[in-house]
Amino acid sequence: MKSIFKRKSYIELPNFSSVTNEDVIFHIGAPKTGSTAIQKFCLDNRESLRQHGLYYPNHGVDKNGISGGHSALGQALIENRLDDAATILSDYVKEAKDNNCVLLLSAESIFYSPDKLTLILGDLKYKILVFHRAPLEALYSNYNQLVKRHFLTTDITSYCKVQLESPNGFLTSEAHARWLEEYDHNKVTLVNYCEATLKTLPIQKLFLMSLGLDHKQVEKNFIIENKFVNRSYPLSALELKRMLNFVLSDEFRDINDKVDIYLQSVADTQVEQHDIESRVSKDLYYRLEKTTESNFKHQVEAVLSKVRSLSKSEKVKASPLNAMQLNIQIFQLLTEMTEREPELFTELRKKIEIKLSERSVHFEIFKLAEFFNLEFEGKSSEWFSQAQIERMPSYEKGEFLRDIADLMYRRGDYLDAESIVNAALRERPHGPVIKKLKAKITKKLSS
Repeated sequence: MKSIFKRKSYIELPNFSSVTNEDVIFHIGAPKTGSTAIQKFCLDNRESLRQHGLYYPNHGVDKNGISGGHSALGQALIENRLDDAATILSDYVKEAKDNNCVLLLSAESIFYSPDKLTLILGDLKYKILVFHRAPLEALYSNYNQLVKRHFLTTDITSYCKVQLESPNGFLTSEAHARWLEEYDHNKVTLVNYCEATLKTLPIQKLFLMSLGLDHKQVEKNFIIENKFVNRSYPLSALELKRMLNFVLSDEFRDINDKVDIYLQSVADTQVEQHDIESRVSKDLYYRLEKTTESNFKHQVEAVLSKVRSLSKSEKVKASPLNAMQLNIQIFQLLTEMTEREPELFTELRKKIEIKLSERSVHFEIFKLAEFFNLEFEGKSSEWFSQAQIERMPSYEKGEFLRDIADLMYRRGDYLDAESIVNAALRERPHGPVIKKLKAKITKKLSS
């Protein structure tokens, strides 16, 4: 199989002979391929698009310029409200025809409903444009998004191990393949989202060229800033948000939105390289690569419009931060929060205090308390039992490791517990208590 991961210095774009041959063009993502930047650009350039025969309906954005695009259509499809979806689409088509234009819609929410969209298309002439990102880039970007907006508390290593056990669309490209199975290949245009390419070719320009506009038209009639919108958090912000997710939930959506707006404002002004390879072990990264290669859908590669780097520059390899550097950056982030958003800092501090008062406290809450300069008393369940302490003078190495692993397990630090219990097993491979503890830890990591 020809690898999609080897970067070459050329670009090959799809060819829409004339956008005016269509009634509607759907841009459906995929998630984490620059959709937010594309949607903001289209909003800002609605009149220029109209002059080129493309009608882009209005939609809202938040404080950071982030939106779901024409998400009402996608949401109706997701909720199986096909009559509502058909009405929304029909209204949009009428608006476009009134402007003597082709309708251009953008919504990632459509991406997961190829089987439902086809039911409302009727006799419409259409094209579907979807970007495809290298699987491991997409996987890590999705992890970031789950932490940012969906309260994920799982660390990156545990998350990746779960993906290996049950490879999903990110590791298999199955979601893209479903579009190719549902529609004629000449109706679906896949473009490879390549980070190296985007250093020299802004995603907005790539989008317009993928629609069939030549680069001279784009440069003459559109103002494009190579500015990221909805950029991934810096690692310090990502880890802070992951820990805060232990005290936040849908119940506190308003506070979560404030945290996201603040951290996103930091992200959009910083350039920081961190990727999945820099954050997991070499062995785990190798297993992820092999799983990706063995599960990649061949029909996706067969029709993928290959967008490669226009420059000779190679991707800059991210350097992992050590724990001390990361902690310093998190402290700096919170110091800045006290200056820019003091009320938000106080709100979060109160939420952490409430969590500290609960009977069982996850070890990540104690880490948060330290970052927010809160005093706390250690819970009895978060330390060795009296019986363990009394036996320790006669312990051998394997027994020490066993009890430390047990402590990590009770604190909820399952990843470190796994590492330590494996060391204990090497010392005492037949120890029944160690084996039982190992099974408990493995169950937690896979749940």
